Amino acid sequence: MAEHEKEPPVGRPSEEEADAITRETSVGEALGRVGISACVVNEEDDLLQVAESMAATLGTHTAAVVDKKGRLVGVIPMHLLLAELYLHVAPEEFLVGMRAFGNIEEFGKISRAQTAKELMQSPVYLTREDNARDAFVRMHENKLDSLPVVDKEMRVVACLSRLQLVRLWLHKHQEWAKGSKGRRQSWQETTEGGD
Repeated sequence: MAEHEKEPPVGRPSEEEADAITRETSVGEALGRVGISACVVNEEDDLLQVAESMAATLGTHTAAVVDKKGRLVGVIPMHLLLAELYLHVAPEEFLVGMRAFGNIEEFGKISRAQTAKELMQSPVYLTREDNARDAFVRMHENKLDSLPVVDKEMRVVACLSRLQLVRLWLHKHQEWAKGSKGRRQSWQETTEGGD
């Protein structure tokens, strides 16, 4: 069978093809398709200001904490802010979950925090040059639903969320499916066209 007579792929891409489609897509390209504003707070903001900023920034589940020069110094995940806000509303939930040493440390941090700086975690971020794989790995390893995107001076320029990664994956796979239909049609025309 000649090369042009091989059966083209049908339906969904193979696992390897699907991985290749999104692996090297840059964060910059992803933001161009589905970018959202970042929730940026100052390190000296009180937690009410952090809550107001996060509530006003739809689609963002991580607040980027910046210093006086506007450079990223930390992040506050939604679950950590929510834990602080509800500490006195449902304290029994915290007491039940404090069995592990890490939870005791987190409880202490949450119960004492007054400002973004006191509640924040170490900065986790992306650059426009990072790829979709980098974004997924950092979100997954750090249990974050979104990450700030920074420029070379560590200034926050955007945010990339897990939902945006889903949308990117869908977009790339829909492009692939359209391309495979075109390849299939071209293959049929070639094989039906004669000798």
